Amino acid sequence: MDFKQIRYFVAVAEAGSFSAGARRAFVTQPTLSAAIASLEAELGFALLERHARGARLTPRGEEVLETSRSILRQAERLKAASSGRLPGRPLRLGILPTIAPAFVAQCLERLRAIEPGRPWRTEDAPLAKLQQRLANGRYDVVLTALGSAARGHRQLELAADRQALAVSARSFPRGPVSPEILAGQPLIVRVHCEQLQSASRILDAWKVRPKVVAQTDSDARALAMVAAGLGFCLMPDSFEHPEVRMLHPEGVDLTRRLGFEWVRGGADGWLDRALDGL
Repeated sequence: MDFKQIRYFVAVAEAGSFSAGARRAFVTQPTLSAAIASLEAELGFALLERHARGARLTPRGEEVLETSRSILRQAERLKAASSGRLPGRPLRLGILPTIAPAFVAQCLERLRAIEPGRPWRTEDAPLAKLQQRLANGRYDVVLTALGSAARGHRQLELAADRQALAVSARSFPRGPVSPEILAGQPLIVRVHCEQLQSASRILDAWKVRPKVVAQTDSDARALAMVAAGLGFCLMPDSFEHPEVRMLHPEGVDLTRRLGFEWVRGGADGWLDRALDGL
């Protein structure tokens, strides 16, 4: 039995499914499933039951969950106490604002869990400024859309998303679509999107001219307007809204790699050690 098995079990129990648990733990689903199966074999009983909508705890699993949470909390306290140093200045983290809020929160949760006593502070900034401020030392690490790592930098890819067509779930049928569907239709433009020019070139290539009805730098506002049926919007499929459906137009593949980037040896080498363990 090891901490990874316990951590993966807690992730699935809290997320409600193996796939969501794997995303929360930043591992592949087969790796997570194998670890939990090994834990169950060692314990001699099942912890989780799969069902149509995900996974549920068995009665024995509910008992083990509280114990597992306690073990992880105690391990975090021990790690913090054994560091033998004062917290020092906050870890300065720059965040790309076009990353889905739920994913940002998960990443921050995992980073904080590595050393609970370490102070930290976040700041949103567009892609170009993130890179500039990381290079000049204003940020220790950035959570961003990854490209080619600059010289002396390190990266840790955590997930990926794709540019999708956000439509009202109430008024738009399921099925394959192409960018042509935007011809003459109301379009909500996210002016802060770093893939805006690439998306515009695709529409130009298809000779599609949508009707721009709104421009905003708020993803929450864009989602709300789409949900209300006020227009379509091009945005990453990692964003979620109960009344919005994300469609992937045929022939469009604007994918982002998401993760941490930092300068090798940053934060006195703590980042190299900490992020290697994620």
